[in-house]
Formats: sequence, C-alpha cells, structure tokens
Amino acid sequence: MTRVHIDHFSLCVRDLDQAVSDWRDILNVLMPEMTDTVTYSKGSSDGTDMEWATFQNPDPTGVSVQMWAPASADSWVHKVLAKRGEFVHHIAFLSDNFGHTMADCRAAGLPVLLDEDSHPDTMPWLKWNFLPEAKAHGVLIELATRYQVGGDRWLPHPGNVEQADLRDEMIGRFYTEGDR
Repeated sequence: MTRVHIDHFSLCVRDLDQAVSDWRDILNVLMPEMTDTVTYSKGSSDGTDMEWATFQNPDPTGVSVQMWAPASADSWVHKVLAKRGEFVHHIAFLSDNFGHTMADCRAAGLPVLLDEDSHPDTMPWLKWNFLPEAKAHGVLIELATRYQVGGDRWLPHPGNVEQADLRDEMIGRFYTEGDR
C-alpha cells in the first residue's frame, strides 16, 4: 500500500539568508529541536534557478519548514515576488511510490500540472509534480518522492518502490544471510 504524508510547507522569499535567520529565531522559541538540522540545496528545475533551505522536523513524518528563493536575476519568481510579496508557495506531500501516487491522481481526474514529472537537476532520483492553486484554494500542492535526511542533504529513501535496488543493496550490506 502506498504511503503519503505531509512533509513540509514552503515559503517563497526574497532573501534566503534573512528568512533562515528569522525562522531560526521563531523555531528556537517554539520548536528548538527543528533548528538542529537545516538542509540546503540549489538547482534548476524547468529553467528556473533556485536555492532552498529546510528546517527538518526530527520526526520523520513531522512537518518541516522550507524557504526557497530565486538564485538568478530576472526570473519569473522576481515578478511574482514584486507583485505579491513573500508567500506560502506550496504544501508538499511525499510518497513512497511516487509513480503510483501520480497514477492515482490522474485516474481520479485531479488537475496535475505537468505532463511529465520534474526533478531538480542536482537530484535526478527526486521526482515531483503539482496540483494547482485553484484546486487547493490558493496554495500549490507539491507531490514528491519520499526522501530521507543525511547530515544536511536529502538522500533517496531506501523504502521507496523507486529505490528497490538501493534497499536490496543495503540489506545485502548490513544483514547476514540468516538475518534476512
């Protein structure tokens, strides 16, 4: 059975460093354990350079706080920020069987935005697609491959259907024949 959970909400911000500093102040009071692990990354998706930081909830199925910002000048993101200001960009749901989740969305007639799933150029194993703001009453819904946090990076989750080879490799590496 496919498992899906809400992973994070993401804010589109002008200045990533300032947003990280401000959210660190907030979380240090409200949930200090969330300031222990912050993942940073950058990449390009659909021609848009972006950079992001995520305060990881230590509970693997808890909700994390992410901020992202344009990483190049004069992108469509700058135009949106100039018009609306900073805003909640999306709520992310992660799936341990992304292909099945997308097939379910399409079979149910949900308005999936991309004909082909996308991914950041820096993490080709991470797939994502979206349901539009109009369907979700004002916020974009991101559907993505479940990942795990390793240090300050996102890594493929060996429990995902798409990472069966990785799971088998880890079982072979860490268990003896009698333990399997």
